[in-house]
Amino acid sequence: MSARRKLATSVVVVAVLAALFSSCLASDKPLVLRYDGTTYWLPNIFDYDGLSGLSGDRLRDRMDKDDWAIWAPIPYSPSGVRTAGQLRPLEAPSSRHWLGTDDRGRDVFARLIHGTRATVITACGAAALALLVGLTLALLAAFVRRVDTAVIASCDVAAAMPAIVVVVAAQGLIGSASLLAAIVLIAIPRAADTARIARAGLHSALAAPFCDAARATGATESRVVLQHALPHAVPQLAVATALTAATAVLAEAALSFLGFGVQPPDASWGELLKQASQNDLRWWLAVPAGAAIAAVAAALNALAQPAGGESYRVL
Repeated sequence: MSARRKLATSVVVVAVLAALFSSCLASDKPLVLRYDGTTYWLPNIFDYDGLSGLSGDRLRDRMDKDDWAIWAPIPYSPSGVRTAGQLRPLEAPSSRHWLGTDDRGRDVFARLIHGTRATVITACGAAALALLVGLTLALLAAFVRRVDTAVIASCDVAAAMPAIVVVVAAQGLIGSASLLAAIVLIAIPRAADTARIARAGLHSALAAPFCDAARATGATESRVVLQHALPHAVPQLAVATALTAATAVLAEAALSFLGFGVQPPDASWGELLKQASQNDLRWWLAVPAGAAIAAVAAALNALAQPAGGESYRVL
């Protein structure tokens, strides 16, 4: 594996881990707490009756000398608006807030980490759905040759739709933003591309000598398609899936920036960019979120590049 692919893989793994463990990386509740004679494990994830309403500064004020806590690396909630009892909107980075605060006084670093969830969910959801639908259409075209032309025609129509415009229009018709709807609408054009890529790979493999040899031994057409032709289309499908995920990362950020993606107070990278545009392009709002979007999209695009030969890009 080349150094470039190793770096790209590392970026994607870090993003996924940040999404999975965001509540352990940034939270105003401890990871472990000894309070009032009781030890609480992961109160940042689980709600305990004995800690109802206690978090952040309020919890610290209630703790005595016998109490102790292990706090998250970033001891702030993505939705908390007060630090030491004070509102600190648009505060520049400092030792207290490493990436500053947003226009409501919320910690930008905490929101950046928790915003990874929306990105990863959208990327994984759109990639999985596009792969499922695209592969289904390709297999349908392979098994039922008379519908092949109809499948290709429908794929051409779907691929011609501008994804962002379609999502924004659909969200406007729905009347409320929905991450699920965004995933579905982002996946539709990419499913068409995936179907065409899978179909091309299947047709090429089905015409190859090894498939003819399988037929000569008495293998059924379904067995030839699934056991002999389909494995040869896997590399192309992997490329298409990675490109779909990269497209979804950019689309989710754009939708959140326009107000059609994740809705406040939930965190997202696009929402941080929107705040930056509304507040004189404060660099601590724009640069971290923009760098995160660019890094993850570029990493996925790099993973979509074959080891040699033709190059693919996110459009």
